[in-house]
Amino acid sequence: ILCPADGGQVKAAMKASVDIAGPVYIRIGSGREEKVFPDGTPFELGKIRILKSYGNDVALFCNGFIINRVLKAAAELEELGVHATVVEVATLKPLDVEGITAVLGTCGCAVTIEDHNVIGGLGSAVAEVIAENAPAVLARLGLQDTYAESGYADELLDAYGMSVGEIVRTAQKTVGKKR
Repeated sequence: ILCPADGGQVKAAMKASVDIAGPVYIRIGSGREEKVFPDGTPFELGKIRILKSYGNDVALFCNGFIINRVLKAAAELEELGVHATVVEVATLKPLDVEGITAVLGTCGCAVTIEDHNVIGGLGSAVAEVIAENAPAVLARLGLQDTYAESGYADELLDAYGMSVGEIVRTAQKTVGKKR
């Protein structure tokens, strides 16, 4: 299961998926996303990618077209004195358990942000890694086990609690719960 960030990464994911023996599912945004990566950036299967690290107060795990929103939230958190690391998890299967565990071991708390139901997606995957490998505080932003309406992606993300402001508030609250 692949969730590329932008059009260039969709192309790279398609090229990378040719060598996969078995079915491949690629989640693709609307095509109006801002660029995240320069053209030609390879898509590495089964590996997380640290996109920005201001420090290790909280890890912000994300994928797909929501990444630019998460990067903006991380910059706002930095201004507020909360030092975040933004982690792209573009491959949900195979999942980079080792990489996620390493980030969680450094940060001790995390927020997952995804344009997907919080059940059965990135939030669930990170929760499983926490349960089995790296005790940490976790908050999950995404669709709260509901069906979404149709509309423009940015409006829907705001309506379902994934605005930049909500990401910032959730990260601050999660950092406050660290043991």
